[in-house]
Amino acid sequence: MNNNKKTHGRALLLGLSLLSLTACTPVFDWIAERNLDAEDGEVELSGLNAAVSIRRDELGVPFIEADSLNDLSFGIGYAMAEDRLAQMVSMNLLARGRLSEMTGALALDMDIYMRTLGIPQVIESRYAALSPELKQLLQRFAEGVNAYVETHADRLPLELAMNGYTPEAWQPSNTLGLFVLLNLGVGFNLHEELAFLKMADAFGPEKAAYLAPVYPDEAIDFAEAQKLSGVLASKELSAVEPSLQFIQRVATQLKQVTGQGLAASNNWAVAPANTAAGKSLVANDTHLLLSQPSTWILMGVKSPEYSGVGITLPGIPAIVAGYNGHIGWGETMVMADTQDVFLEQLRTENGRREYRYQDAWYPVEERAEIIHVKGEDDVHLTVQSTRHGPLLNDAIHNKPKHEMIAIAAESEYGLALSWTAQYPDNTIDSFFNLGKAKTPQEAEQALNGVGFIHLNVIYGDESSVHWQVTGNYPQRKQGRGHFPSPGWSGDYDWLGYWGGADTPRVHAPASGYLGTGNNRTVEAGYEPVLTSSWYYPERSERIQQMLTARADHNYASMEVMQADRHDILLGKVQALWTTAEWRDLLLKGLGRLDEHDRTEAEQVLDVLLHFDGDMQPDSRAAAYWGAFEYQLIRAIFMDELGPEEGDLWQAFLAMNGRAYSGYQDHLLGRKTPDGQWAPFWDDVATTGVEQPGEIIARALLATRHYLQETLGKDDRAWQWGQLAFYHWKTETTHMLPYLSGVKHWAVERLADYTDRGPYPAGGNRNTLNVAGYDLGSDYEVWNIPAMRMIVDFSQDEPLHLVIAGGQSGNPASPHYDDGIQQWLSTQNRALPLNDSEKVAAHFTHLKQLKPKAQ
Repeated sequence: MNNNKKTHGRALLLGLSLLSLTACTPVFDWIAERNLDAEDGEVELSGLNAAVSIRRDELGVPFIEADSLNDLSFGIGYAMAEDRLAQMVSMNLLARGRLSEMTGALALDMDIYMRTLGIPQVIESRYAALSPELKQLLQRFAEGVNAYVETHADRLPLELAMNGYTPEAWQPSNTLGLFVLLNLGVGFNLHEELAFLKMADAFGPEKAAYLAPVYPDEAIDFAEAQKLSGVLASKELSAVEPSLQFIQRVATQLKQVTGQGLAASNNWAVAPANTAAGKSLVANDTHLLLSQPSTWILMGVKSPEYSGVGITLPGIPAIVAGYNGHIGWGETMVMADTQDVFLEQLRTENGRREYRYQDAWYPVEERAEIIHVKGEDDVHLTVQSTRHGPLLNDAIHNKPKHEMIAIAAESEYGLALSWTAQYPDNTIDSFFNLGKAKTPQEAEQALNGVGFIHLNVIYGDESSVHWQVTGNYPQRKQGRGHFPSPGWSGDYDWLGYWGGADTPRVHAPASGYLGTGNNRTVEAGYEPVLTSSWYYPERSERIQQMLTARADHNYASMEVMQADRHDILLGKVQALWTTAEWRDLLLKGLGRLDEHDRTEAEQVLDVLLHFDGDMQPDSRAAAYWGAFEYQLIRAIFMDELGPEEGDLWQAFLAMNGRAYSGYQDHLLGRKTPDGQWAPFWDDVATTGVEQPGEIIARALLATRHYLQETLGKDDRAWQWGQLAFYHWKTETTHMLPYLSGVKHWAVERLADYTDRGPYPAGGNRNTLNVAGYDLGSDYEVWNIPAMRMIVDFSQDEPLHLVIAGGQSGNPASPHYDDGIQQWLSTQNRALPLNDSEKVAAHFTHLKQLKPKAQ
């Protein structure tokens, strides 16, 4: 154990001792308040060519202005570190597979995973490919971050102080790591493929395919599932089970720590002909993990070369979505399938590991990784790769000293990952150029260069609106990449990639409307494949409903849409259940209950059939619908996927949260090719074969009993917001399930200080004002609109924007949580850019960074 680790370990123990001997809040306040700076005044710093102004508004949002782009980048670095240094440091360590250096073995799984994927190598190779101009800007940004760290070395943010961690100097390439994390967050198919592997091993590939449907109007993907038939028949696949458990655990941790890995976001635009003022409207709300602080940070910037106001990620000195004085733009996830899992046949021959490809055996490639773990011995990792990419098995191979990680059995099969990260592109330069675009044509050209991040970008100026898909996508020899492929045949290999100027797009649509909600944006069977993991269609359908309902849209109608909590799935279910076939099914199912139970079930059914679908927090009927879905998903699937704490059920919940699900597909009446009901309706715990009506009747009855037990006997007082709730939690709090003993106790005390809520929630996964929770598990909302943005080109200052939380990451700051009530109100705030007098009137606090006298 090295001395640095011992020092860090002693610092943590000292912190825990202080916690145990004193009242916690005063200790936390003392540490956090020391890190606070005044919002007004002057600071002299080395490295500036001229003065930089950092203005702030009443919620702490900064507007940074400089006479040159170089000094602007420096000022952004300083201001961003002032707001979110701890978040920047932890995300950078995570991206580089080094978080264990700060937090100890708690983060070891994630570090091993990142090293196995080769993320540090991806970061450096992409940094090397940047233009000299952007390298210079990132260097200046790093200098601004480091200027803040150097002047606050004795009063670092709470999270760093409590971990006894002094951050290294910020490197220009660190920004690339945050883009890599963003790429991982918007790439969904890897975990769906691995979850399907578990399901296929349990049920066979054909039945398991019903748990991963592509879309309501597309056939079940039997052709993809059958790729695994031979492997499953050999009964050898159980040997990769430890790998699947490990990756499932890491995926959960990454979602909690990064706020990504979630399916959602809305954007839409209205052309001038359909607006009251004759000028375009652009709206966007990105859906990410409910976290404290928010994933996003707000920022206004201005220099002769680069100006804008919008959102970005802490550590990225450019506007990711917003308005630049000419165009406004916002993004949703494509749900892109840019990751394929290949099953590899492995053997050990003469002490050397080999993999089979076609008729020959080839040695795996190897690279060594050393992970430094605070308070522990170093972990030595050997990452092995085939022609299809790194073997994920090796993420858990031969590491017996760390009990959090399963020990892999000797396996005939490996899991290799192919990922479009291997292909070079100009993503970072292109995002910067997007922020400088003055016309839609320049924006399109910039977006053509975005290869590493897969987005639906809707953008426009005052006279036109546009939609464009970004990213590089694999060209497969055959297959869709929906489920894992045998690697030894070569039949499913990648032939290269496509993207750039060839991606789908629409310019100035004749309808005058554009909108996406992670839905299928191309026709069924589109080639080359964008994805087979589209999200539920209801949000995008609701966007179209509301857009086409009027031809005089304005700012107010955009805000109404972003606040909308109407679940149109309910209307589909009501229409289905009133058909002759389903009425008969329901009557037969209800008829199997005794008279008392049938009466109670019918009461619930009556509420559901007359519910308007508005999932408001104070709605009684919404509580019935939410509780019924909870009961129904368990009634359909728990008999085969349970127990609740088991790997199958947890994998199933994750699949439901990521893409259009087997649950909703069953609910909407999926049948087999021979006309039978989808297979999971049957309760395998009984001797008979259940039809949907019987399972629904059971769920209706269970719903009433469940609500009585949970909310009390008086059903007139039931409200959806008594079940569904928001709770702002830090990434540290999210790690509680992985802690025990004094560490668990200490983090609970810290959570009392850093977390906010709970607050009653409205909506669900299908509403525009999204409220995603683990359907069938609980009602804690974790997927929310992490920002809401409207660009109204009819206004002198077009941008209106909020994020889900405060600007600051410091719990002692008033700006740590003062944005929560604004967000809960569903009303946005104007953030000026164009008029310098309005900028000064809005951003009333002024701090000047001045060159230090030599």
